[in-house]
Amino acid sequence: SKANIVLLQFTLSTVGPKSIFMKNAVINASNILQKGGVLLFRDFGRYDDDQLQLNSIVGARLEDNFYMRGFEEEKDEAYGVLREAGSRTESINYVHSAGPVHSSSMEAPKGTVCYFFNLEDVRKLFIDAGLEVLQLEYVTRVHKKSAKSGTANGAISRKRIWVHGRFRKP
Repeated sequence: SKANIVLLQFTLSTVGPKSIFMKNAVINASNILQKGGVLLFRDFGRYDDDQLQLNSIVGARLEDNFYMRGFEEEKDEAYGVLREAGSRTESINYVHSAGPVHSSSMEAPKGTVCYFFNLEDVRKLFIDAGLEVLQLEYVTRVHKKSAKSGTANGAISRKRIWVHGRFRKP
């Protein structure tokens, strides 16, 4: 049984960019689709506010456009695990020693990794998996949150950039 629609929403960004895992994830998603089926994709785009903030944190950058959020004291250990995993075939789930981290906000849990895509990264991944590009673009939003910490204007603005794509299996 094959699917008409497959959704990959903020999933590929948690896989190392130079690993076989990202390519295999897209190939597996493509294999689930029936002919004419559509794959919907949304993930983090380059220069999203999260990426700009992570650039200012020493040790957060693991590779170009690939970062780890939180747990400063564990980054060296986690980086070693991620480097070693590049040549293995099992998946990696980085979990803080106290257990999984749950977040009630829209932000990703601390201790997770995140890759920030450009359109060509995404186009190549999906074409190499045998899919046609129907739509591929950046989606940009500015979110304003009221700040209780007493900022000058009373609100914090965050520029969010996502890559949005629709792909079809021929």
